[in-house]
Amino acid sequence: MATVTENDLKELKDLITAQSGQIANIQTQITDLRISMGKVEATLQAQQPYIQKIPDLAEKVGELTKWRQIGYGLITGVFGAVFALIGLLLMSLTKVYPFHP
Repeated sequence: MATVTENDLKELKDLITAQSGQIANIQTQITDLRISMGKVEATLQAQQPYIQKIPDLAEKVGELTKWRQIGYGLITGVFGAVFALIGLLLMSLTKVYPFHP
C-alpha cells in the first residue's frame, strides 16, 4: 500500500469542501424551484374559475354564430324585398311588363 501524504489529505479535504459547496448550491436551487412551483400552482388555482368558464363561453359563441346567421338571412331577405319593390316600381313607371302575356 502506498503511504498517504499530507498533500493527498489536503487534496481530499479540498475536494470534499468543493463537493459540499456544490451540494449546498443544488439544495438552494431545489428550494428556489419549489418556491417557483408553488407560485405556479397558486396562479393555476387562481385561474381555475376562468378555465371552468371556457365551455360556457364556447357555447355562447356558438349561439352568437346562430344569431349571426339568422341576422344575415333577415338582412338578405330585406334587401331582396327592397330590390324586388324597386324593380316593380320601375316596371310600373315604364309600363314594361316582361312577364305579362
